[in-house]
Amino acid sequence: MAALTIAANAKINLYLDVTGKRPDGYHDLVTVMQSISLADTLTFVRVAGEGIKLDTGGVLPADDSNLICRAARAYFAKTGKPFGLAVKLDKKIPMQAGMGGGSADAAATLRALNAMDGNRLTAAELCEIGAGLGADVPFCVVGGTRLCKGIGEVMEPVPNRLNGTLVVAIGGEGVSTPRAFAALDDLHGDFRETAGDANPAALLDAMENGDLHAAAPHFRNRFEEVIEPIRPAVGQIKEILRAQGAVAAMMSGTGPSVWGLFDTSAQAEQAKVALIQAGARAFVCGMVQEI
Repeated sequence: MAALTIAANAKINLYLDVTGKRPDGYHDLVTVMQSISLADTLTFVRVAGEGIKLDTGGVLPADDSNLICRAARAYFAKTGKPFGLAVKLDKKIPMQAGMGGGSADAAATLRALNAMDGNRLTAAELCEIGAGLGADVPFCVVGGTRLCKGIGEVMEPVPNRLNGTLVVAIGGEGVSTPRAFAALDDLHGDFRETAGDANPAALLDAMENGDLHAAAPHFRNRFEEVIEPIRPAVGQIKEILRAQGAVAAMMSGTGPSVWGLFDTSAQAEQAKVALIQAGARAFVCGMVQEI
């Protein structure tokens, strides 16, 4: 059977706030997530028999701890009709960087298997499977620009007409998501009194109008208040981005990735050079509205 090659797009958070902590320990979020052109590439081939053979090039485990394998097994459990599968991963999204790389790979696996299986499941059904794999997986299934609430599973598409060029940079080590949430819980008393000020309306209006400079004051990531003090590279990268002319610069997710938005691609390319010279990994990319 012919191979199916699919992109697994990374994501960034244009807005991320925590509004409360649930009795089950999970947190309620308000976030605007955005697909970007930086992507892993996955190639799928249907093979005889059953089982999943994964080739990660040695950069990641190729067993059931990998979200690609878990996504495939979850898909087959849903359909009840497993088939043999060989998967090759070309990893481009930095790992453990707050850019949803593992979630993107899982989502791409769900979309690819569904395509190979005659589009048996709807997008909503794929998102339902994805929710059992990770909070960001449903978004990565549908992609684009979406306002997400709950633990990320309640999504609605929102228009984004911003025309800036992105630079995404990573320097230093990240902080695990559980540790980041625990630090916020400590700072905010387990959110017993809801943060209450999560309101991305001004940002959404500016995005719909395509006004990057109007949007700039309204990008937000609550995790910066607990991550920047213990990961100085985040603040240093933001300073470099702004010094190079970024209209806005902000950490994505729980870091350590930081994005900057520039008016022109020339500015973005210059910023990439400056960041690499400072010892960071840096990528110039665009915002993707359809995956």
